[in-house]
Amino acid sequence: MDWKSIPTVKEAAELSYLMWERGWDEANGGNISYLLTDEEAESLGYVPGTGRTIELPGVPDGVRGKYVFVTATGSHFRELKDNLDELTGICYIPEEGDCYEIAYGLENSRPTSEFDTHLAAMAVRLAADPEQRVVMHNHATSVLAMTHVAPIDEKEFTLALWRVITEAMVLFPDGIGYVPWCVCGGKEIADKTLEKMRDRRIVIWGYHGVFTTGKSLHDAFGLLETVNKCCEVWLTAEACGHRNPGIDDKGLREICDTFGLTPREGYLTC
Repeated sequence: MDWKSIPTVKEAAELSYLMWERGWDEANGGNISYLLTDEEAESLGYVPGTGRTIELPGVPDGVRGKYVFVTATGSHFRELKDNLDELTGICYIPEEGDCYEIAYGLENSRPTSEFDTHLAAMAVRLAADPEQRVVMHNHATSVLAMTHVAPIDEKEFTLALWRVITEAMVLFPDGIGYVPWCVCGGKEIADKTLEKMRDRRIVIWGYHGVFTTGKSLHDAFGLLETVNKCCEVWLTAEACGHRNPGIDDKGLREICDTFGLTPREGYLTC
């Protein structure tokens, strides 16, 4: 199978352009990774040890022996769909060693500079749910704006979004992880993000952007889309000056009971 014919690769091309159109991935702001299924990996016919090898200290055990589709460092999402060979590719993570192999694509390039964080996030989410294969990062506008005006306490941030619209509780009952601003691309922000992702699928970086995970690209994108919509509505309501309290704790509990959800422990008073 031609690696570019894998449905998820086509989805990545489509969604990356859509995110750029929405203004969420300006210039080279954003990256995507996807852990291939065993069937997809077998269909490629790649022979381990034959690709370009690049060092990467601290490869997590949870992704060893796996293949990961990933966007390139410095890639512009508006261009990705027209240049998959250079701006995306598939990497093989060997069973041993602090390295990875570029199996396909990424011509004259490398994976996103946050590839180590993506792999670590995948390993953490796979431990929680073996179907969680996607990591997506971008600068969703309303989410970014809300970090400038909303409470930075992640419980209060989560409650603010839950109260905006019924679907918020339905899509992220596990809540929002929040990492106050720190320089991106380093160990500090990676460690803090991974700690949050052990029991949450979305983490917001203050004054920067958002990480979402999911079972598919559309799953991760839908979560991001909903959170951004909640932030947009919250910001609009705040700008009006006289905001109703939104869905109260009793209502949020009723949503959980109706849909068989378990809200984040300690967040609701009833």
